[in-house]
Amino acid sequence: MPEDTQAGEPIRLRLSDFIRQRLPDILARWEHLVRTLPAASPLSKPRLIDHMPQVLECVAAVTETAHTGERVSMNATPELHALDRLDEGFELGDVTTEYILLRACVLRLYREQNAAEMPLEEAERFNRAIDEAIRLSVSRYTKARERTLVALDRIAEEGLVSSDVDVLLSKMLRVLLETTASIDSAAIFLREGELFRLKASVGTEEDVSSGFCLRFGEGFAGRVAVEQRPLELHDAAHDPVVMSAALRRNGTRALYGVPLMEGETLIGVAQVGSRTAFEFSSSDKLVIRTMVHRAAVLISHAQLVARERAARGEAQEARSHLEAMVQQLPVGVAIAEAPSGRLVMGNTEFERIWGRPFFASATISEYQHYQGFHLDGRPYAPEEWPIARALVKGEKVAGEEILIQRSDGTFRFTLQKAAPVHAPDGTIQAAVVTILDITDRKKAEEDVRRAAEFRERFLGIVSHDLRNPLSAILTSATVLRDDESLGARPLRATQRIVRSAERMVRMIADLLDFTRGRLGGGIPITSRPANLRDICRHCLDELESSHPERQLRLEAEGDFQGEWDPDRLAQLAGNLGKNALDYSSEGTPVEFTLRDEGDTLCIEVHNEGAPIPADSIPHLFEPFRRGAEEERRSPSGLRLGLYIVHQIVQAHGGTIEVRSNAEEGTTFMVRLPRHSVGGRNGRASPE
Repeated sequence: MPEDTQAGEPIRLRLSDFIRQRLPDILARWEHLVRTLPAASPLSKPRLIDHMPQVLECVAAVTETAHTGERVSMNATPELHALDRLDEGFELGDVTTEYILLRACVLRLYREQNAAEMPLEEAERFNRAIDEAIRLSVSRYTKARERTLVALDRIAEEGLVSSDVDVLLSKMLRVLLETTASIDSAAIFLREGELFRLKASVGTEEDVSSGFCLRFGEGFAGRVAVEQRPLELHDAAHDPVVMSAALRRNGTRALYGVPLMEGETLIGVAQVGSRTAFEFSSSDKLVIRTMVHRAAVLISHAQLVARERAARGEAQEARSHLEAMVQQLPVGVAIAEAPSGRLVMGNTEFERIWGRPFFASATISEYQHYQGFHLDGRPYAPEEWPIARALVKGEKVAGEEILIQRSDGTFRFTLQKAAPVHAPDGTIQAAVVTILDITDRKKAEEDVRRAAEFRERFLGIVSHDLRNPLSAILTSATVLRDDESLGARPLRATQRIVRSAERMVRMIADLLDFTRGRLGGGIPITSRPANLRDICRHCLDELESSHPERQLRLEAEGDFQGEWDPDRLAQLAGNLGKNALDYSSEGTPVEFTLRDEGDTLCIEVHNEGAPIPADSIPHLFEPFRRGAEEERRSPSGLRLGLYIVHQIVQAHGGTIEVRSNAEEGTTFMVRLPRHSVGGRNGRASPE
């Protein structure tokens, strides 16, 4: 910078004037150096600069006495600075380092910007001022730290012996009063949602008994809660923001409030009052803040302990209710906890099914106490049980049949379901298994299965064994019918024999197909190239010959060449056509419609008879089903025609639908792939 000159000689700037004029430069360089201190790095600039401008002004005033001869000493600013630094968590060494760096910044900048040497007297006064600032800071820091440590020890001691929140609050307030002589009232508000309820008080106990509380932002404590920083009043008894009648009656002057913070969470507000002082000293406020911060941690811990105790009590009560309900369930229930795999609960039905008491200490790895077998006879390994898979893998087992061996050596069939129980974070806490004894059901199912198998095998044997004698009857009757020498009366009898024999042949064929469908894995088909139009035309010709009085129509346009079992499709078309003739009026037509849909061909058979009741449609393709109208029309039929149609459609990989109403009549719609999915030896899946 340019220097002032006088008669060609540079004019030296006094150190005191230099400090005042270059204050921003000094503070900027000092801040840069102080930021290297760990405690200083997170502070904002205003909090870091703090009282330093006032400290430098005091230093400048003391340095200036080298020229004025006045007696000036450092004021209390370094002490306030030391208290603030203690509150910020600075160590004593950090505070002294700040002054050492401040001294170095001033002297270095002065030498850089002044060519002339600093007079010895100025240097002595400057160093004396810095040394005095260090002495005052160290003294105040040490005393305040000792005082706060004593207060913290007392707070900590009360926290160790008191776990009840209300007892802890009262003891903490007593410690506050005993630590600071100027305090004669103290209170703690704890947050309850948007309310701050007065939970403990010394000096204003009547407010506690009255249930005194404030809303967020209401009253002095509510304002401290909103701003979340310490606030102070100097004439609380007459300040309108104060809502406590007790503080007004007591004539409280100074009122200091500090938020109770647990991390970033506001849990309450502490306030202290004095009837003798209008303002608390900086040292007192530091001690109060320190004690309140420590108290917040202890209060939060005590609240957590109280909540955990309440939760444990509720959990124990809920567990007791759960166990009582589980014990009454008609299915066996067991619960295993993670990660140990220990079985912790098994109800009465669980014990009955296994025939042994529940082993509460058993683990999944020790599950061999319970013997189980797959349905193919393989024993269950410990990790295969449904409850083990749910607990270890998080698998949900919808239902698994397991044959178990009871303690008396007998066997029972069980159906076991298991599922994991997840914690809020997604981890597995436990697993639950339910066990249903299905032995009686399995026995009943086996009895039904055997009875049905016997019946169907009997029908198959009878149907097969009847074909040979019936064939002989039909052949002989046909020969007699064709004999021209036979008289009219014997001819009529012979024709009745032929018709009845043909009807019996059809019934036996239906019984054989039904038996194959149930016992032989489905109706067999042999696919080969065929034309669906030709198959249907031939069927209509046969139906017309047996029903000359009825009108049958065939509509087809497109390519109907494909690969199917033509004999079975002829049977399908014949059964659908006969069904349409049987259930329609004599004067109405029966219509066959074929549609070429590309890879799929559609057969529709329509008649104008009475509609099929809606509740009967789902059962049309079941064997031996017979409705009241059907009983009237065909009392001796087996009712297997539509069942066999359905089996033939399935064997070809097709679908069948029914649409029936009074306006449109009844339509059966069969869709078949152009090339049968069964290849040359397909089968319908048995139901």
